[in-house]
Amino acid sequence: MIFNRLRLSGSLRTMNEHLAILLMVAATLAIVPGGISLVQAEPPIPVAHRGLLRHAPENTLPAFAACLELGMGVELDIRTSRDGHPVILHDDSVERTTNGSNKSIRDLTLKEVRQLDAGGWFDPAFAGVRVPTLEETLALVKAQKRGATIVALNVKQLTPAGEAKLVSLVEKYGLLDESFAFDQNAEISRRLKKLNPKFRIGQNVNRQSLDDRLQEDFLDVFLLTFAPTREEVNRLHEHKKQVLFNYAGPGDARRNPETWKQVRAARIDGMLTDYPLECRTVWRTTRP
Repeated sequence: MIFNRLRLSGSLRTMNEHLAILLMVAATLAIVPGGISLVQAEPPIPVAHRGLLRHAPENTLPAFAACLELGMGVELDIRTSRDGHPVILHDDSVERTTNGSNKSIRDLTLKEVRQLDAGGWFDPAFAGVRVPTLEETLALVKAQKRGATIVALNVKQLTPAGEAKLVSLVEKYGLLDESFAFDQNAEISRRLKKLNPKFRIGQNVNRQSLDDRLQEDFLDVFLLTFAPTREEVNRLHEHKKQVLFNYAGPGDARRNPETWKQVRAARIDGMLTDYPLECRTVWRTTRP
């Protein structure tokens, strides 16, 4: 099971913390005779920011596999190696999340990137985990997704050739309906759309810019940076937009169950969050 690789070692967590995590995991599962069966995903779908980053090394295959096993969506960050390969890494530098020195991912070939350890910094149990390529990650999503899912592709840094590879790989793994690219500028968004009109584009949107964004014909997914009302979500749905609440980020204010309940009541389609387990537990234990 994936959970054997989660961050549960006694050296890092107290027994109470172990129990709390296991209970949260159990709350997302349906126990049936003969084993564990996952509940099918249904709106709103929690979209785990960089995977289960609080329990596994961020932006790695174990972090994404755990999400998929739980029927959750994933958010990931895309950058390009020196020799043009799209890889999954949040920072421009490899120093924070690998055992590499303070070098830019743009200065390393894929072979050099693959020699880095992307797991040991988080927990010795993950030593040997590598920086994944975009293709490896999309192949994992295709193979392990449980029903409906959301794949949020945060375009941090891509060359024009990398943009073409992104679209080609999403097509190859049949994920046009489940995935979208976001955080890129309008010029890149239009280039991606030109490569394939069915390739979906998302954008962070605040309440003040809502009307202006609705006029942009290339936007398919609205990542709202505010807690919307039911009327606002209905309006976006009437325009055939997918509506997500982008709540990922540090700080206790981000772990607000009342806000989670509020956006669920507004009928959003999903939410980007650092706390997907806790969020889904709240959603499943309260009335809509």
